[in-house]
Amino acid sequence: MKNKALLLSLKPRFADAIFSGEKRFELRRVKPKLTLGDLVLVYVTAPRSQLEGAFEVSEVFELELKALWSLVSKSCALSKAEFLQYYEGKEIGYAVGIKRAWQMESSVGLDQLRAEQILPPQGYRYLSRQEVSCLLSNE
Repeated sequence: MKNKALLLSLKPRFADAIFSGEKRFELRRVKPKLTLGDLVLVYVTAPRSQLEGAFEVSEVFELELKALWSLVSKSCALSKAEFLQYYEGKEIGYAVGIKRAWQMESSVGLDQLRAEQILPPQGYRYLSRQEVSCLLSNE
């Protein structure tokens, strides 16, 4: 694995939008250290509480909020009011472009993640090569 990998916790609504192709940008308040080809593993929070899939990063955009909204408005799965609330107090926002997304054949439940000592983060965390290998071997 030459690229970086990130474990991202998302509400079911947003994970489903990514896997359906409706959501083509993942919004962030803090710039993640991701570039073209990096892997983002998607952990879906309660009530599902499981690792369900992943996506490949196309690009990370860093823009003033007005320009960011123009870029992502039709494919971020948020209303403008939700977007503005999410970025409240910020002048710059970040959007991770989703090149290709997929669901795993078999999801990895929270108990199994804990057994592997991989705890889902509140937001996101970077994964080691060993952790990625462990998670993807379950697929």
